[in-house]
Formats: sequence, C-alpha cells, structure tokens
Amino acid sequence: MMKKSVKILSALFLFSAFLTNEAKAAEQTPATPATENAEKPTTRPDSVIFKIHDIKPVLDDGVVTGCDFTMTLFNRTSINFRSFTINLAWNDVVDEKFKFSRYMESYLGPDDFAKQKDFIEDDTPSQPLQTNISVNAFGANQQISVRAHVNSDRCYLMLGTASYNVAPCEIARNLDTASNSNINNKECTKLFEVVDTANPEYFGKFKQISSTEEAIQNDIIEKKELSDIDDVISKIVENLGLSNKALTNIN
Repeated sequence: MMKKSVKILSALFLFSAFLTNEAKAAEQTPATPATENAEKPTTRPDSVIFKIHDIKPVLDDGVVTGCDFTMTLFNRTSINFRSFTINLAWNDVVDEKFKFSRYMESYLGPDDFAKQKDFIEDDTPSQPLQTNISVNAFGANQQISVRAHVNSDRCYLMLGTASYNVAPCEIARNLDTASNSNINNKECTKLFEVVDTANPEYFGKFKQISSTEEAIQNDIIEKKELSDIDDVISKIVENLGLSNKALTNIN
C-alpha cells in the first residue's frame, strides 16, 4: 500500500513538473506585446472603413481603356445612412516622377537645361484619377462590396492611397442618440477611413474591431490562461507537500 501511494505521489510530482516546464516554455515563447501591437497601423472603432481592391484593367484591342474595381465598406459606427457618395482621387505621382523635362534636366545639366527650358518644359500639370461611389441604405454593423468602373488607362494609380471626401451624406438614424438629424459633409467625411495596403486589415475580412485591437485582446487572454495554469500548479505543489508530510508522519 505504501509503495502504491509513493508511486501515485511520484506521478503527481512528475506531472506538476511537466506543467511547470510547459508554463515556463509558454512564457518564453516570443509573443507580440500589446505595446508592439499598438504601434501597428490600425483603424478606429467608430468609423466606416473602406478599401479599394480587385483592380482589373479593361482592354480594347490590347489597349487599356478602363479599370474595374471593388470597394468594400464596413460600418462600425452607430449610424444608419440613408445615402452617401465617396469622392475619390489618386494623384499621378508616377507621371510627376518621370516627366520628360526632369529627364532632360538630368541629361543636359542645370545650366544647359535652363537655356532650353522654354522648348522642353511641359507646363501641363498631371491630372489626378477621379471617381465616386454612391451607397444607399447602409446600416450600422453592416458590410457591403460595390463593383465599379472608371474610364482611365492609369489603373496602377489605384494601388496607392486615395484622398477622399464624402458628399452628399444623408443619415437615416443615429442609434446612440435615437436621432435622424443630418450632419454636414465635413463631419460626415471624418466618419470614414480608408484602409490601404500598409495596413494588415487590407488583406483580410473586415471585423467589428481592428486586427490590432484583436491582437491586444488575445495577448490579455493568453496571459490570463498562463496565470490560471500557474495557480493550478501551485495547488498541486501545495497538495504534494501536504501528502509528503503525511507520509513522513506515517513512517
């Protein structure tokens, strides 16, 4: 009987040691601290987030004549929109960077270029790529995707971050205030937030909270679970100590 009790206690001791090592290993496993998560690009919890994706050039006899694309929006606000229009613009930074006049200046040198400037320089400013998307009946906590098209041969510009404003904007109801009062276009624009490719949220499905906030919450849950394991191990060790003392008294 005594040998059987010693074997059971030995097994419990080895099990507790295993749990202790597992807990220490888990604590030593590299994890992303909440502070690092907070430094990543994130989105506001009270905004209408949207992204431009699935950009496809439309060809006519091998020449790009337009761009098909999709806009996906997620409404994290408490507002039910009756309708709104997002006006988008992408500056032609590629054309600005590779202007012929700049090439000639680098080729001729500043002095010779200045003499030929009137014959070389192109004073025509690059025009931005512009389009707009209208949405009707967009409620709180809702996600939609809108297919759209723009007539342009510069689809590559849409891979960059667009500037935007929202106008007109008409609200059906604010669920927090139980009001249907409208807000001006400037205030409405502030409710919206574009998600570009620099943000990890661009590559996944939009959620009620940002990926950064989700990672922070997961860190908190993980630390709580490790703390619970430590408590269990402490109880096992404490019980092992009491049992060992009882065996010593029996002996």
